[in-house]
Amino acid sequence: MAAQSATEPLVNQPVARLADSISRNEGKDGWSEKLIRDGRNRAAIISTLPGMPGDPHLHPDFNEFWLEMGGQTAWQIGEYEPVIADFGDIVIAPCGQRHDIYAVGEGPGRRLVVGFETSNHDLKGVAPSRQLKPDDALQPPNRIHTSFKYMLERHGMDENWSEEILLDQRNRVNMIHTLPGSANRPHWHPDMDEWWAVLKGEIEWTIGNDEPFTAGVGDLVFVEAGYAHAIRTVGDESSVRLAVTSPDVIHHFLDDPNAPRPTRS
Repeated sequence: MAAQSATEPLVNQPVARLADSISRNEGKDGWSEKLIRDGRNRAAIISTLPGMPGDPHLHPDFNEFWLEMGGQTAWQIGEYEPVIADFGDIVIAPCGQRHDIYAVGEGPGRRLVVGFETSNHDLKGVAPSRQLKPDDALQPPNRIHTSFKYMLERHGMDENWSEEILLDQRNRVNMIHTLPGSANRPHWHPDMDEWWAVLKGEIEWTIGNDEPFTAGVGDLVFVEAGYAHAIRTVGDESSVRLAVTSPDVIHHFLDDPNAPRPTRS
């Protein structure tokens, strides 16, 4: 499996469990952990308490997005009114738009930030002169705020479905719903790491020749380029996961006799 740096033992683990991150940081008011480096993104979980100040800034050359992982967090992006995200919601700050982020409600707000590898907060921008309501009629992908509840109401939970939540120059993010017992078509990617966040249910992954493991709500799963992977929903309820890939992802299916073999077994 993927090798981790000695200085970053948590990065690119096959499964990073939200409960473990919370346990490691018990007693801290605010904390963060880097969990994913996929060659396009650096992803980290951040936990803050209501009342902690934000750090408004902008990124001039890439879109940044977040997955709410617990509690409630508010985003004020560009000239849009603040949006409040609950668990499973996706929020996007388009490049060049100033964004300010802070926990609201009771208890910590936890979010997974997905940004460029060398991003910083040096460019602060200016506060907006007006605030506009986000266009809730805009269809996916690339809504400023795509709520988990909206997606479940949009598609229901009676059938398998998948829809793009985000598509830009660096990433394609799909939300995938599968019924108990449903499995993907096992495959591998020759030149791209893939990772997922589990939002509902329990999902079993088999990566290469390793023993299967199960990931649950809030967990992240990482597969390095070249490893075959099979995914199956287990348990009594359907599952939902976010899949983060490159926009031009290539699939080599294991049941295709003409496909090349995985470079790593």
